[in-house]
Amino acid sequence: MPRMKVGVSLPANLLAFADEEAQRRGTTRSGLLASLLEAEQVQAQVRRYIDQHGWDVADDEGHWRQYQQARMAEEYRDDDW
Repeated sequence: MPRMKVGVSLPANLLAFADEEAQRRGTTRSGLLASLLEAEQVQAQVRRYIDQHGWDVADDEGHWRQYQQARMAEEYRDDDW
């Protein structure tokens, strides 16, 4: 996926935290923000799946793995491996 440059305004305390956390993780501020947004994206996918299939599916690990494999196959189908 192509990367795009985005400008955002953040309060000084959040910017300082982002810089400290990025340094602690050995990444850049942009890398940290991308990582946090990717984690939010996964959480949103999980919420949608559970909303669609019910909470009991979370207890069925085999079904959950099948769902994840199908989702990853769909998401990365155009990638060259």
